[in-house]
Amino acid sequence: MKIFICEQDNSRARSMEAVLGRKRFKVVTVNKNQDLFRQVSLQRPAVIIVNQNFTADFGVDTVNRLKNDPGTSDIPIIYIGISGDVLSAINHDYVQVIEEPVKIKNLKHYIDRWTTFRSLYVKH
Repeated sequence: MKIFICEQDNSRARSMEAVLGRKRFKVVTVNKNQDLFRQVSLQRPAVIIVNQNFTADFGVDTVNRLKNDPGTSDIPIIYIGISGDVLSAINHDYVQVIEEPVKIKNLKHYIDRWTTFRSLYVKH
């Protein structure tokens, strides 16, 4: 199962890769906003993990662009950041906003939530 990590901090991205790579996940690290859209169309991840500070132009508009595209609308996004402003602006079933700081070892729980237990959390 492929997991995309969109993280600006290289050391944190490597830590996420190390923790999640030991589980049953194949981790792909994305460095640029343009690469995200290209790689999503080529590799189709199970979950996308995005830090709010991924790039200067990444934000609610980019999440909405992913969610409004029919090819990527059903891919869950775990959005790590300050949830107050973002939570009110994002209104999609497959987006989970997690407030900073998040423990990297707990990301497995969030990923399982969207892969294994998906039917419990998706509103129909």
